[in-house]
Amino acid sequence: MSESTPTGNVETTQTTLAPQTTQGSRAKAGFIVGGTVALFLVGAVAFQFLRPKVGAAQENAAPGEAGRTDARSSASRPALARVNGELIGYDSVADECMQRYGHEVLESFINRTIIDQACRKQGIAITQAEVNEEIVKIAKKFDIDPKNWLQIIQNERHLSPLQYKEDIIWPMLALKRLAGSEVQITEEEMERVFVREYGERVKARMIMCDKLQRAQDAWALVQKDPASFGKVARDRSIEPTSKALDGQIQPIRRFAGNDNLEKEAFKLEEGAISGIIDVSTPDARRYVILLCEGHTTPIVKSMNEPMIREQCKKILEDEKTQVAVAKVFERLKKEAQVDNFWTNTSTRGIQPASAGSNGRDRVSNAGYRTRGNQSATRSAANTDGE
Repeated sequence: MSESTPTGNVETTQTTLAPQTTQGSRAKAGFIVGGTVALFLVGAVAFQFLRPKVGAAQENAAPGEAGRTDARSSASRPALARVNGELIGYDSVADECMQRYGHEVLESFINRTIIDQACRKQGIAITQAEVNEEIVKIAKKFDIDPKNWLQIIQNERHLSPLQYKEDIIWPMLALKRLAGSEVQITEEEMERVFVREYGERVKARMIMCDKLQRAQDAWALVQKDPASFGKVARDRSIEPTSKALDGQIQPIRRFAGNDNLEKEAFKLEEGAISGIIDVSTPDARRYVILLCEGHTTPIVKSMNEPMIREQCKKILEDEKTQVAVAKVFERLKKEAQVDNFWTNTSTRGIQPASAGSNGRDRVSNAGYRTRGNQSATRSAANTDGE
């Protein structure tokens, strides 16, 4: 078995408003699990599917020989169940699975292959020992035994140890290696990370609405009766986790990703209610009302205290590496030529600016690319490796 396996869709997420928790290291671990899975989560396709199967070698065989191979393969597959004497065959179940999950799994498989090819091209190999070492390193961050860490992954993210290693950890290490390890860090960036991680925070409750009128109605209610803030949050907020806690959220930090929210939060004194704060994104309109419950007092006063500078540097290196990883993966996807016969589409890799189809053509059932009503002159099968 190869010691490399590609990943699926890579996404970056940032959680700014999350409920408070008192579950210590396990809660932090759960949060990191969520972030890691969000970044590298793929379909649960074990790496052995990347290895060529016996039948694949028959693709270019003579028709008669290929037919005999298919017949032997089909006959060797056992029935998976019997219901009142009627057998349910492997192929029937496989067809049903393809109809339900084929698009998602294939997309994941394509992305995994893109990374695997990039690694092979650059001579990059991630060993099983490196994967296991990374798991131990992550678990130690939260003072959790590696076996217990894997159990948390399985219980909370429904990923088996094998899936976690091959679909999460391996691609994370592979993409880091592809991205390179050097990152440039400035003193200003270090100061921002120090303030974010060790600085003052605002303890608050929150009401979030998706329409301005609803936010205005909620604001009017809490202005009239500030003591009702928790009830209004429970009744009117659209953020499910905090509304279940009467609006309670994690303390708000500076430089955590939402400048408008942070600016208004740090203006508030204990007991004060904010105005309506617009925290909308390009994808969704969001309006927030905060109730300030006080400000925290920082324990660490200077970045020059023992180990603090090293911690800030490590945090910043990890964050910049994640950004670099995402950029590398997006570049690999743009450069890749992918003929997806399931969706009848083709991405032709990076093209000149004059190309009129944004790099995406239709692919016929026979495997030929088409643009508009014009057929391409070569089949997808004949362009492999170009």
